[in-house]
Amino acid sequence: MSHRNPFETTLATTCVAALLAVLSAPTFADDLVAKIAVAGPTTGQLASLGKDVQNSGVLAIDALNAKHITVDGRTVRFELVSADDGADPRVGTIVAQRLVDDHVIAVVGHINSGVAIPASRIYSQAGIPFISSGASNPTLTAQNLKNTFRVVADDNAQARGMVQFLSGQLKAKRIGLVDDRTAYGQGLGDQVAKDANESGITVTREFTSDKAVDFRAILTTLKSSEPDAIVLASTDAIASPFVKQMKTLGMTRVRFVGGDGICTENWVRVAGPAAEGEYCTQTGAPLDQLPGAKEFVQKYQTRFNQPPQYFGPYTYDAVMVVGEAVQKAGSLDPKKLIDALHAVDYTGVTGRIAFDSKGDQKYAAVSVYQVKSQKITSLGVVGKM
Repeated sequence: MSHRNPFETTLATTCVAALLAVLSAPTFADDLVAKIAVAGPTTGQLASLGKDVQNSGVLAIDALNAKHITVDGRTVRFELVSADDGADPRVGTIVAQRLVDDHVIAVVGHINSGVAIPASRIYSQAGIPFISSGASNPTLTAQNLKNTFRVVADDNAQARGMVQFLSGQLKAKRIGLVDDRTAYGQGLGDQVAKDANESGITVTREFTSDKAVDFRAILTTLKSSEPDAIVLASTDAIASPFVKQMKTLGMTRVRFVGGDGICTENWVRVAGPAAEGEYCTQTGAPLDQLPGAKEFVQKYQTRFNQPPQYFGPYTYDAVMVVGEAVQKAGSLDPKKLIDALHAVDYTGVTGRIAFDSKGDQKYAAVSVYQVKSQKITSLGVVGKM
């Protein structure tokens, strides 16, 4: 996923958003301290996603410390450095430089592509490994930066899955397609349009922004094209009023399909009855189909008194993969960790993780969900439904 912050960031807000808070376990004199940063938008309209990312980072650090990993005979004590990137590319680059200056051994997170892409270059220049747990724009890994990885499917894979679902399960012949012109929205929208056209689906395309609240003009235009479904490439903050206005305009028989940036409990909560029966996609297999997920969900629920959201499990796995790289490298040297990450083959909460030569997840899947009784319910992995 990748989105831009829906509000303008003032200088004061920038300073606040860039604050780094170290959450650490007790350390001892002979321990080696290894700082792992988890960055995400803990303020703004995407704050619920960012807090989920940070919470998952806390659980992962606890899990790593429980493993008592050693380097050169000394126990490694992992510390979490929490960073708020505000879902804003400008803030993200400031945060990235501060994390470099703080001598972290790796950075996880930056779930917005518009933030992750420029931040990745800063980490690359510093020789620090970066694993995004949400940024899906193909440009992130197309930069061919040796330090950059992601644990989710990219937009090319997600678009293929969405179009396969549209043509297969929904039997759609005509679709409306709207994106918010962010790095994430445009990237996913472009690929959906390409794949849909190649599949023989007629596409009527419109554009909005990540700050819009009124979509009636766009929806009226799309309604006249008599689509079988409308695909929105944006965030849950945009999707909630969007789907409400669809129903207000009488588009009750037109199915709505959103990408992973929309597939959140927050979308369902704010959209209310308007979301009922509609669809969204996520990268990865459904958690209820993964053997390691049940324990993670239970730990998360117990610790934070709420269930994890979409990016949490991927953040957890990304942090655990850093720990795996430390063991494989036998070192805390970031440059050696980069080499080790290219050789990692790890099975985590979200399934098997290994990276190709560009840093993309080799075993990424795409799943479809439907809102049933105000709950996001898994329909299964595309191609296996």
